[in-house]
Amino acid sequence: MKQGQIRFDALDSWRGIAALLVALFHFQAAGFFYDFPLIRNGNLAVPFFFVLSGFVITHAYRTSLVRGSDGWRFVIRRFGRLYPLHIFTLGIFVLLELAKLFMAARAGLHSSEGAFAGTNDIPSLIANVFLLQAVIPFPELTWNASSWSISTEFYTYLVFVAVFLGLGRYRMWGSVAVFIAAGVLLVWLDTYHPDLNLASGLGLVQCIFGFFAGNLTYELYLKLRENSAVRGTVPELLATAIMLLLFWFKPHYTTFNILGFSAAILLFSYEGGTVAKLLRVRPLLFLGKLSYSIYLVHFIVFAVIFAGAKVIEGKIGMTLIKADGVHERLAFGPAGLMDLMALGYLVSIIICACFTYYFVEEPGRKFFNRLSNRMTGVRAPIGQGANAR
Repeated sequence: MKQGQIRFDALDSWRGIAALLVALFHFQAAGFFYDFPLIRNGNLAVPFFFVLSGFVITHAYRTSLVRGSDGWRFVIRRFGRLYPLHIFTLGIFVLLELAKLFMAARAGLHSSEGAFAGTNDIPSLIANVFLLQAVIPFPELTWNASSWSISTEFYTYLVFVAVFLGLGRYRMWGSVAVFIAAGVLLVWLDTYHPDLNLASGLGLVQCIFGFFAGNLTYELYLKLRENSAVRGTVPELLATAIMLLLFWFKPHYTTFNILGFSAAILLFSYEGGTVAKLLRVRPLLFLGKLSYSIYLVHFIVFAVIFAGAKVIEGKIGMTLIKADGVHERLAFGPAGLMDLMALGYLVSIIICACFTYYFVEEPGRKFFNRLSNRMTGVRAPIGQGANAR
């Protein structure tokens, strides 16, 4: 099998699991799940995505980025991988804001925040359209809050292609330089600006550091692939332990988390043990396939549930949402009932993700792949076969 056609199925399954953790992290319901460390720290899955993205994209494209036309094809293809679903989900949020206007005008139902205001205002909408929502500083995450990482990832792709095409045979040293520079900056930000939010530039630094950590992890993967010590069940158990410990304790320094994820991804990439075999079961592979849709769709489902709860509160005069000092939580029954609702929320997300994957994400990806071939006059796709998100 050609190098670019190898699929890292166990890593794909981890991506699906991580997407569900992000979804549960955002779903604030007063159940037992809410305070479970693996879920409370579920946002740590995003740096994991960055490292994994750097790893699989390097796998897919490291030998293909040679000429300027290759760079254009890469950028068009990556844009086509991210943008169709992003603009679709952004459109859903715009419709929800229009629904606020309609309900206020026709039914007299007013939300706590007016339409097209706050984190869903017009300037941030324009930034979201151009994938600038986490590149241009904003005081908070806006619109589909999860899409901040899509913004940073697209512009990180531009850094990646500039390094690979601009430095030629010195590209690996360029990657090392970017990795070190981003890492030093990230440590400085975590130390002296710990309250900096992801939309103010911190997210972009995280993404660049994580992506190039994944890039260099892939180079290490190539050097160690004949070494039997990194294959098998024991290394995979170690990798699983690393993942669980990071999600359980969530160390303060993002650099530490990213380096830990890099080690876990390296050990799982060889897929030679029992844990990898368990991760290759069809349901988990299917979750991995849906991971991007799960990630972008879940915040819509969450927003609809909370908006619906607030409307019902106003109608029946019963408290359904309670503030815990930091967040608002759904709290209208015992903890077990709230956990059942969280499970129903996950099922709803997966159903919606199936729709967006087959009718938005995949058609959009294929369209831009064809477009990239036409624009650069190349038939054979580059990077084909790798499970790059």
